[in-house]
Amino acid sequence: MYTATSFSTETRSTIPAVLSRIEAGRYCASACPLVFAGGVERRVGPKAVIGVHQIAAVKSAAGGPGSDEMSIAQRSSAQCLAYLVEMGVNPRVWVRAMETPHDRLFVFQPDELAAMKLVTADPPLAAPAAIQPQSRS
Repeated sequence: MYTATSFSTETRSTIPAVLSRIEAGRYCASACPLVFAGGVERRVGPKAVIGVHQIAAVKSAAGGPGSDEMSIAQRSSAQCLAYLVEMGVNPRVWVRAMETPHDRLFVFQPDELAAMKLVTADPPLAAPAAIQPQSRS
């Protein structure tokens, strides 16, 4: 989770016009919606699916330092919630994730995506032109 949120935050700060897009009929689930939320503009195509679920607590490696998995999960959850709020997404998105067991998937309806500001714009009518990287001087 930390990697997904830190990647999106860093990308957004260095490339201010980041577009996140899920193509028609594709899906974005598990940690993917966290990366998707990093887009300044976020679009989904027709029949695209975005789904979330709880963080799965993983037992510490044998012989490794002991830790409190519940504390780690709660800290990770707080970081994800703060990140989504920073990205302008309604915190209810994370509530849905935390309500859904890790072996299941809560799938948002299209109207929920817009209402919760996970999607910020309608999909474009035509594919956008390719973005050419700028050279750094």
